[in-house]
Amino acid sequence: MKIKQTDRSGAAVRPLARAGVVALGLGMTAALALSGCAQSDVGGSEAGDSNASASQAPEESDMTSPSPSPTDGEGGQDGELPQAADMELVAGNSGRGLPPGLEGSTDSPVGVAWAPEEGLLYVVTNGSSSCPLFAKPEATLGSGGKSAKVGAADGVLTVQFMPASDGICTMDFVPTTTVVEVPAEVDTGDPVPVVLGDKGDVELLPRPAEGEPGPVAWLDS
Repeated sequence: MKIKQTDRSGAAVRPLARAGVVALGLGMTAALALSGCAQSDVGGSEAGDSNASASQAPEESDMTSPSPSPTDGEGGQDGELPQAADMELVAGNSGRGLPPGLEGSTDSPVGVAWAPEEGLLYVVTNGSSSCPLFAKPEATLGSGGKSAKVGAADGVLTVQFMPASDGICTMDFVPTTTVVEVPAEVDTGDPVPVVLGDKGDVELLPRPAEGEPGPVAWLDS
């Protein structure tokens, strides 16, 4: 009987002990699983923050990038000038250099010639390439005066110039050509006296043939 009681108590104790071990194992497993989930959440939030920062970087870069500077195109005093040989024959357009058919000067500051199209002049100014001098797009006809340097004519054509550019100018000597419109009654094929602002006056000779530019009348330096 004592052996049976001992066996029954021993049998009862062993299952309880095994149950405790199993419960403890399950508890540790659950704790580890919860810890893994917490670490996964922390890592996920850090990765999300990193991805968000990376996605925001291009936007900030775009906001701080400089925008291109505008240009005025043909005839503007700002921006890059086209070549005079390529510019369109429209009053107010300006170009670097000389148009086809014009002879340059190495010592005169300004000259004028008829353009190939009627009613238009080429006004050429020599000077700094960084501070070019532009003629105003329209010439005016005066009351027909005379000058010791200019032959007799029906009227005096006056060309005015834009204000000179401010700033530091290069010391080169480069031609700049501006297309200028004249009153219709001036382009008659006769010599015309032209006053070039406050620089002086010249006699403008007619075109040698229709559709060709006239000879340049250069101001004495």
